[in-house]
Order: sequence, then structure tokens, then C-alpha cells
Amino acid sequence: MHALFINPGGIGDQILLLPSVKIFKERYPKIEIDLVTEPRSSCIGELTNLYRKIREFNFKDKNPNIFHLRNLLRKRKYDYLFSTGSSYKANFVAFLSNADIKIGFYNGIFSPIFLTQCVKLNTNQYAGNMFAQLLSPIIPEMTNLILQKDLTPEIKINIDAIEWAKEMLTPRIRDKYYAKKIFIHPGTSKLSQQKNILKGWSPKNWAILIEKLLEKQDNVVILLGGKDDIDTISEIHKKLTFFARPKNYFDLSTIDMSIAKLAALISFSDLLISVDSAPMHIGVGLGKKLVSIFGPTDPKKLLPKDPRFLPVYMPNLECRPCLFDKRKESCSKPDCLDVTPEMVLNEVQKQIK
Repeated sequence: MHALFINPGGIGDQILLLPSVKIFKERYPKIEIDLVTEPRSSCIGELTNLYRKIREFNFKDKNPNIFHLRNLLRKRKYDYLFSTGSSYKANFVAFLSNADIKIGFYNGIFSPIFLTQCVKLNTNQYAGNMFAQLLSPIIPEMTNLILQKDLTPEIKINIDAIEWAKEMLTPRIRDKYYAKKIFIHPGTSKLSQQKNILKGWSPKNWAILIEKLLEKQDNVVILLGGKDDIDTISEIHKKLTFFARPKNYFDLSTIDMSIAKLAALISFSDLLISVDSAPMHIGVGLGKKLVSIFGPTDPKKLLPKDPRFLPVYMPNLECRPCLFDKRKESCSKPDCLDVTPEMVLNEVQKQIK
């Protein structure tokens, strides 16, 4: 048996899909599962062994090659196809395949034409559970399982990445064995910024938070980032007031690393602090304690209900959360991002008592 999941979106979306793929694989152990996703997200293969093959297609292309997509979807004969998109375009993409059973979310009168099974979309829940709804036509008990708990993703890291992370961290924390290792990843993707989806926190606030954390000698603060975060981290450095770098502060953001190496570093953390971003989902997938800063997005939909994962957001703002149910991009004055360093520190203290 063969199955195909079509899941456009970022690496966070790929991690959120993993519980569904795992449940499906457990139900049908001999099934081979493929994934079609965007080029930026094909690295999910470094964090899971659930997929036989991961194929790339640029769903963001203004003029997508439909014939190429059709051929891609027909690389092999699939028994099952699951389309995670909620638009009529996602339904049409599923229609292009020759799978026996095509399952997707209902979106208007054409959905039953494009799909063999339509599932009612419920966005008012954790996104991992939302994706798992797609399994309900073939695993009827999924409906009850989703109501009982949030389906937390699990990611796997290869041994080579773990060894690399050890080599990076050991010389830095050798004499700080009992210290709390606090990893900070301040960035959001360039694509989000280009689409005016503002989820970042101000560099000044990050600098204040870092300095407050460093006041406690039992803390080791390790800054992470990637190519998309260069400008943000540069601004954080400008806002830091210390001249001589403290012995319990390390900046690893300039190191070029794969998604597997990033995950391996996070796996050694006692706490991860981030915004709503891919590293947050990596922390969840590793089961690490985290504190995540939320602006316009809804933590109930993006974080499982679990005391290990604490969101911080502006209270008593009637306009939030607004993305993506009420708006497709951020407003001109996102007051929801005015979370203070003190608010974050309060949650940090709960995590590293």
C-alpha cells in the first residue's frame, strides 16, 4: 500500500502534520508514505523517518506548472492521498492525482467532485488535531481521540547531528555543568515578513531579556539564528549594553547549520525562548520546555495544552488573535507585540525553578 500527503507551508506546518502521519503509519505498518511539499520545507526529512520519499513543488509560484504537478502526483499509484490545504485550489491539486481515495477539507460545491472523501474543517483547535481530522474517514475513532487530547508531534534527530551539537556545546559549558542552558531564537522567516505577517519581538526587548537572564550566574544563554535572522540579531547586539561578553553568554547564530543540527542543539536545552516560529515547533517536537511570545496568532491553535509549553501574549486585547481567521496580514499598529521582558521573565521563572 502507498499513501501521499500534500502539505504546502513552512517547516512548522510539516511538524504539525507528523502526528497524523505517525497514527496512519501505526494503523497500517506496511504502508509506504510520500510527501509533496514546498522546497523550503523538504528538510523535514531530517527530522523524521516516517516518509519514504519527499518531493518538492513550488506552490507559491504565480504561474505553477500544472502538468509538472500532475506528473509529480502520479510518480506512483497511491491508494490514499491526503491534502492538508483548506482552499478549493488544494482540492483541485488532489484531483490531479490518480489515487484511489482522495481526502481533503470541504470547501464548496466542487469539493465532492475533486475529492472522494470530504472532511469538515475545524480551525478552532490545535493545528495538529486539525490535520488529524483528515484520517477520520478511514479511522473513525480519530474524532474521539482528537476531542480527548492535543496530538503532540515527535521529531527524530540522527546521531551525527547529536554528536555535532555535543562538540559545539561541550567546550563552552564544560565548567558550567549545573547551569541552566537557556536557548534563545529570536527570528521569524523572511517569507512571513515579506507577506506582512509580523510575529517578531523588538531587538530592544530581546537585549533586555538576555541581560536579565545573565544576571543569574546559574544561567547560560545561547543565541541561535539563521540566514533570515541576521538583521534581527545584529540589532540585538547593538542594544546589548555590556562591552566585555559575559562568560555565560554564547552566540551561535553565525554558524551555518542544517535543520537537524539546529534541532540537535535545542535538544540539549533546559529552556527554549522564541516567538511563534519553526524553532518553537521543533522545541515542541523534542518535548523541551519553552516560552513562546505570541502577537497576532493564537497559541491555542499552535501550542499543545501542556505545562512544558508556555505562551506569552498581551492580555485584554479584543483584537487579538487575528491571524489567520480575521486577517491575512498584520495591521499597521500591532499592539499585540508589546509584550514586555518582565512578562516573559515571569513565565521563564515557572519553567526553570
